[in-house]
Amino acid sequence: MAYIIKMPKLGLEMEQGTVLEWYVEPGDDVSEGDTLVEVESEKSIGEVDAREDGTLRQLYVGEQESVPPGTPIGILAAAEADISALEAEVEAELGDDPEIESSGGETESAEAASEVGGDEAGAADEARETGDATTEAEAPGAAAEAEAVKASPRARERAGQLGVDLTAVEGTGFEGAITADDVEAAAESDDCGAAEAVKASPRARERAEQLGVDLMAVEGTGFEGAVTADDVEAAAEAGTRDETDVRWVAAEDRAVDRYGRVTAVADPAAGEALFETMDAVRAAFEERVTMTDVLLVVVSEALDAQPAINGTYVESTHQIHETQDVALVGSIDDDAVAGVVPGLAGLSLTEIVERRQSIDGDADTGAEGATFTLANAAEAETEGRLINPPAVAALAVDPTGQRAIPDGDGVGLQPLVTLDLTYDTRALGVDDGRAFLSAVCERAERASELVLRSYAGTE
Repeated sequence: MAYIIKMPKLGLEMEQGTVLEWYVEPGDDVSEGDTLVEVESEKSIGEVDAREDGTLRQLYVGEQESVPPGTPIGILAAAEADISALEAEVEAELGDDPEIESSGGETESAEAASEVGGDEAGAADEARETGDATTEAEAPGAAAEAEAVKASPRARERAGQLGVDLTAVEGTGFEGAITADDVEAAAESDDCGAAEAVKASPRARERAEQLGVDLMAVEGTGFEGAVTADDVEAAAEAGTRDETDVRWVAAEDRAVDRYGRVTAVADPAAGEALFETMDAVRAAFEERVTMTDVLLVVVSEALDAQPAINGTYVESTHQIHETQDVALVGSIDDDAVAGVVPGLAGLSLTEIVERRQSIDGDADTGAEGATFTLANAAEAETEGRLINPPAVAALAVDPTGQRAIPDGDGVGLQPLVTLDLTYDTRALGVDDGRAFLSAVCERAERASELVLRSYAGTE
């Protein structure tokens, strides 16, 4: 099998999509479900996954380039498969658009070579007119030489960032093409710092910077021991768990059909903080405040820290949303109800209360448009799957559990918070779920700080 990878439509109003990052390069082998490319529309970010095993044979749209939805951006096929028919289909669809070219393993055409030669001649003529023919003619010649080198768009970008001469780099990609890893290896051999010398993918370096992870301390599980983005995220997650006492009830992904579940029990300090915060705010500011309102503030902060959880899965694409439209699952007179709190991030506590109360009406207003779902398991029946497709995750929180502890000559009770995350395995994995639950637990212990800040409507 082989197919054309197209720019996905991330929303009904989407007019242009921009390629943010290719995670693979021409010649790279991928497995079904692997993320190929991250794209961005006017309102959201999404990831395009491989529909089958294969090799990225062609790449038509480079990073930071924008095209309309439905435009071909690459071809995925077996390494030995004949893709001439697909290439012809792409050529027919793209027409003569000069902004979109193939960046696969094919050689440059004679016509392209003649165009380069013509550009050089024109530059030389112009230089002679200024009286500095030798200097000005050599520059475009060198540029043309570098341009003629077979390299992926990502490799050219990294070469510019790291100051690497592409003509001096040996390519290890498809048919000898230079990859971003080749460029970084060349930069590393030129007395780079210790962190730069670590063998790591570009995505891993980016995630390490985002999460504050020291690459020198990460054990790589990639090809020949290279550090991958998953390795970095696992290291960051391990650090988070060390700081926050979280007991994992379901340590492994228990996927049924396409859904998985991971469960954790938070430190008693999290439960104490949640109830103390609710009681304090009720007494001082808002008698209407419920535990669900407090949880909304905590969850919003956790979604900010783990944005992949706040997303949908549409057209084989994991779309990460900037706006938090959180569905609530509750009950009125033992009947389950649902409604959406739109634009949760940045709301004051008073606004959260008002929007939550508008949901607690006489009828189920539905969860259409939700990017995430929250259920207070102490108030609503949460058996079964809570996810509201196309959203990719749902969290059930029970803050009313208790744990017996020795107290003098008797026994005391501590509050215990149980968190249960259900997720769509096509978009998320168990590590994503654990990282999010760790973020929720850590922020639950700071509930008072977060709620008061939210109540004031400040950052």
